[in-house]
Amino acid sequence: MLPDIAYKTEEKIKKTIEEKGLIARDQHIVIGLSGGPDSVCLFNVLLTLKDEMNLKIHPVHVNHKFRPQAAEADQEYVEQLCRKHGLECASFVIDCNLLADELKMTSEEAGRKARYDAFYSVANKLLEDIPGLSKDGIRIAVAQNANDQAETVLFRLLRGTGTDGLAGIAYEREERGFKVIRPILDIYRSEIEEYCESCELAPRIDHTNSYTIYTRNKIRHELIPLLEKEHNSNIMQSLVRLSNIAADDKDYLWQQTEKAYRELANEAISDDMPKEVLMDRLQLAKLHPAVRHRVLFKAFSRIGLDSDISEERIKAADSIIEKKQGPKTVQFPRGYELSVAKGTVSIKRT
Repeated sequence: MLPDIAYKTEEKIKKTIEEKGLIARDQHIVIGLSGGPDSVCLFNVLLTLKDEMNLKIHPVHVNHKFRPQAAEADQEYVEQLCRKHGLECASFVIDCNLLADELKMTSEEAGRKARYDAFYSVANKLLEDIPGLSKDGIRIAVAQNANDQAETVLFRLLRGTGTDGLAGIAYEREERGFKVIRPILDIYRSEIEEYCESCELAPRIDHTNSYTIYTRNKIRHELIPLLEKEHNSNIMQSLVRLSNIAADDKDYLWQQTEKAYRELANEAISDDMPKEVLMDRLQLAKLHPAVRHRVLFKAFSRIGLDSDISEERIKAADSIIEKKQGPKTVQFPRGYELSVAKGTVSIKRT
């Protein structure tokens, strides 16, 4: 019988899975299993659901080669844990420092890329090997928790973010056609540690998480404790609550955006891809700015520009859409532009 603390944590996670519709019966779950407390906790809870929901669990471990010897010990721990439960672990060994140099990105970005490339590789292999399986029959489960949510919101606030950014980490999102889910997003790190201890799981501990040379770790180990001590002892819960409120607002605004886009946008298709988006200037100008700006983001995203759109460019676009001033063309990054002529707004790549 489970200790009381472990039972409560499992029930809380199962409630999140049910309320958010994260997992359905008979699905294949590709789980990122680092060997740390978060992923081991998630792995153990999924094992309890395995028979009840007829789930097929596919653990994936990535050895980033960041920590010689410790990384290999993590890999051995995970593989042994999987064997204990009769599961085969798909292990990937990737030199992420080398990958970072090759792709001109930070080691953290390279690590994330390596992990998700591994997840999608396993998911696509399942599609090849299992007749009749579709992408909807697969979920990619990662183990971000409530502390990660709070830290993400604070990190974005410090860097400067719009209201959508305050929504933080989503319970579910779609990438490369697969749904990525976060079943333990409502669980705090302290609950995870207590769960692992009470279930005698003995997860691996990555001691680099305590190094304050990384911005995220500085937020975790320096800024949040300071805010808890000097300003709000419940700062973590406050940030999570803010993210939940912002997520609801974001969801509503994007519902309105999708409706407006369907009514206004005329996509010029070439080679099965939108190459230009045309909209009536007057109708676009009548939209509330919160919706109009999202319509513009969506239009640019549809033709290939889904990042690096600054507030300054959007304000310049507003000016010509509302006919407050010239010129009639605004340049966006990477050769994209928005122009107004004869009552029509055109968004395209030049």
